[in-house]
Amino acid sequence: MFERLVRVLRSRPFAFAALIVIFGSILLNVVHVTHYTELSPVDELQHIDYLYRAPSIVHSGDKVGQDAMREEACRVLPNWSSPPCSTTATYSPSNFQENGVNTAAVYTPLYYTVTKVLATPLTWVLGRNSLVTAGRLVGGWYLAAGLFVTFVIARRFGARPYPTAAVLLAAAATPNLLVPSATITPDSIALLAGASLVWSVLWWEESPRRRMWLPILLGVLTVLFKAINVISVVLVVLFIVLRYAHGRLWPTQLEPDGTEPPRPGLTRSVILAALVSLLSLAGSVGYVLYIRFTAVVSTDAVPMTATSLVSKFPTVGFLSHVGAFLEVFYPPGSYVTTKLIGPLLQSTMALLVFAGTFAVAFLLDRTRSTARLLSISLLVVGLVGAPLIIAMSYYSAHIYVPIPGRYALTLVPAGLATALSAVRRKPAQWFIGVSGAVLYLIVLAWMLHYPM
Repeated sequence: MFERLVRVLRSRPFAFAALIVIFGSILLNVVHVTHYTELSPVDELQHIDYLYRAPSIVHSGDKVGQDAMREEACRVLPNWSSPPCSTTATYSPSNFQENGVNTAAVYTPLYYTVTKVLATPLTWVLGRNSLVTAGRLVGGWYLAAGLFVTFVIARRFGARPYPTAAVLLAAAATPNLLVPSATITPDSIALLAGASLVWSVLWWEESPRRRMWLPILLGVLTVLFKAINVISVVLVVLFIVLRYAHGRLWPTQLEPDGTEPPRPGLTRSVILAALVSLLSLAGSVGYVLYIRFTAVVSTDAVPMTATSLVSKFPTVGFLSHVGAFLEVFYPPGSYVTTKLIGPLLQSTMALLVFAGTFAVAFLLDRTRSTARLLSISLLVVGLVGAPLIIAMSYYSAHIYVPIPGRYALTLVPAGLATALSAVRRKPAQWFIGVSGAVLYLIVLAWMLHYPM
């Protein structure tokens, strides 16, 4: 029977490994959603309110509604004294964090609307009337889709299917991926957005004239999901520039398998890089201006905003974050639902991804040019990405916030795909495959056994 199973797995390695990634990540999400019913302190009250209101726009200064406040009262927010749960009570926004102001007004309604469209039918299937539970489960779909696209990119770079699947499942169990995917937040779709954008540019390389529309569309959507996702746009634009430069400097160089690498021309490369950059920036800046002009009241007195306002450019914070995203699995901070094991797993993944990315960029021979150029682009963005976000925050709203780990989520697919392509020897593939599977199962068992 075991031999038959081995034959089946060898007959369709891509399909079976992809199914393992998809269903394994969804299982993680379902277990987390089932066992962790409390609200996340990472602004989930505000995101829940936006979810209930979608597709309507939340304006700066709007108060959270009764549905969102009832969700917090009945689910409870850690370390916050919420009013008692009641299906009939009328709650006062002043009894909730940030004086009841919805601080999610800086986001477009895109994520909330897409999630609501997918979650509403799910409430009928589940037989539950909780849009929040359904929305959290939809986050598992985003996680699975993002990891699947990452899997496709890694395979394109030559990574082996089953070790890749195991490592991707271990990545799914890290706090930076697991918690956003199982709570209501625009960060839940960041992995999928970043992976799709990278894949679209690799797809464009094969036919630069006909396929330009997809990277442009995904670049704009990625930024509209969340403005700080612009770092993934910077990543692909830098890759486009390096790809053209590579073709000019080494016009006769072949790939390790003897095939010709893609060599998009100057005109197509400039047009794509310019349109992706300008349209993404226009979408982000345009919405920021719209929110400013349509503000109900000033939010400067809101506790979260007041503590973040600065009168001058945060030079120390800016410089101290140089190189912060060289680890795309940036430390998760104090809020972790899988205590002890989660941060340990994330540190392990950070080491693996950085070492693999650096090796592909500078150390390994017989590396596909696409993987090498993407890894170099990722290291450059790793140096400047966090300071770029700090500068954007200051010049758009005069605020400074130390960068949390979830801000690097759109860079994770590129890091995983390039790092996994560096693992070529059989013993190393077995080691990361078995280790990834074991770590995934440990986190799964941890969530089932220990309260979160």
